[in-house]
Amino acid sequence: MTLDSRFVQWLLTAADPLGVIWEEALALWQAASLPADPVAFYNRQEEAFSRLEEMLYHGYFEVYDLLLERAGQQDGGYVRERLHGDAVVIVTDSLSVREPGLLSLWLGQRGWEVRVEGFAVAPFPTTTESLAEKLLGTNPAGGRDSAAFSYRYVTGPEQIPALPAGRPTLVWLRLPDTGLEKITVAQATTVADAFDGMVQTLERLLEATGDRQVFVTSDHGYLYALSPAHYWSLPTEVEQAVRKVFPRESRAQPRTKEETRDLRHYESRTPESHLFAFSRSHVGLRGRYWWASESANDRCTAHGGLSLAEALVPILTVCCRR
Repeated sequence: MTLDSRFVQWLLTAADPLGVIWEEALALWQAASLPADPVAFYNRQEEAFSRLEEMLYHGYFEVYDLLLERAGQQDGGYVRERLHGDAVVIVTDSLSVREPGLLSLWLGQRGWEVRVEGFAVAPFPTTTESLAEKLLGTNPAGGRDSAAFSYRYVTGPEQIPALPAGRPTLVWLRLPDTGLEKITVAQATTVADAFDGMVQTLERLLEATGDRQVFVTSDHGYLYALSPAHYWSLPTEVEQAVRKVFPRESRAQPRTKEETRDLRHYESRTPESHLFAFSRSHVGLRGRYWWASESANDRCTAHGGLSLAEALVPILTVCCRR
């Protein structure tokens, strides 16, 4: 598998190679209409998404250096700079590059227009806590109004709060993350269920914004791996060590955890074959390295690591056109 020569040229000449990669990934997830079988759509496109990242991993490994650098510089500015006037910014927990196209189609049928304004690189590790700490100084559930903005926390469609008028408002929507956490090999909950729960709640939130300017963004994306074609297998010796360090649902761990020290022993000396991403505080899995499920109850989603699916998040504007 090799990168298309034209794509490589774009990467080498672009002012921001991550912008080129973002556009390529975004195009991969576009659909002409809402899929009749969303799970099949996700599974099919996820294979292509994994192939794209694998080609970048082997053909343009510098992408992970760029991601880690930008993630380390991320201070939440992409959210703060949109909290002005009486604008509403909705942090949709775990919204990824996969969803803007489907979200545009779903909301478009209901009278809303969704535009992709751009993307941001989520802070590393790619967890809810990383961005929440920068914006709120605490976890999302503990957030409070501040001098700079009002704050509301939403967990589902039954709990849509009144949004204070006349000042910027930050809303933290815990979906689709809490839905994604329920997706296992057994598929009692599917990725389609997680999407439906998110859009149903998001539409009700949008109704509550009235005619205010609305931005929708995310704190991080997620790894989705229902089949072996969706992730990359670790060497057997490395997998045994990795599974002692990382819970299946978390692809990053603090470096204060004693077991993380041994991971350096397994790291490749060549940068194009690195398995891990190290920051000052955490170590995470790089790319789509993960391991096979062993039971029907094993999770099919995770985040915290340094992959395109986890680190690149959309910035959307939504307005009513009815």
